[in-house]
Amino acid sequence: MSDYEAIRNLCAEYTFRLDDGDFAGVGELLRDAVLRPAMAGVRAAGLRGSDEIENFYRLQVITYKNGKPMTRHLLNNHSITIDDTATEASSRCYFTVLQRPPGLPYQIVVGGQYFDRFLKRDGAWSFAEKVIQVDHLNAIEHHFRISDGHAQP
Repeated sequence: MSDYEAIRNLCAEYTFRLDDGDFAGVGELLRDAVLRPAMAGVRAAGLRGSDEIENFYRLQVITYKNGKPMTRHLLNNHSITIDDTATEASSRCYFTVLQRPPGLPYQIVVGGQYFDRFLKRDGAWSFAEKVIQVDHLNAIEHHFRISDGHAQP
């Protein structure tokens, strides 16, 4: 598998775990990274470590009786740059989150961009940083809550 495909797969795995409500898995995937959510109403300068990242998602993402957020994260226009040593990389892509909460129609709830950095260690790529830039919100109240611990003053 090429480095580009390995990085694309890593990014896709992040969205699969979110859509499955597997916040422990998201924390594990980002265990060596800094997570920087950049969205209106949320204060999180940089979350680190699997436990802190898992807790952030558990507090923020609304799940339903099946334990899932009823979402589908779509990634597109994925641009990846790998450095000359093939040990560091960065990527940028657009994301769109679709959701169908119980009793509501399927709809777009959020759109934005991911800015990611990666490191390759022992032949495997991992996240070093994930910046989530939210550009558009629509009916976010069914997907995401702003907990007191992360609300801006």
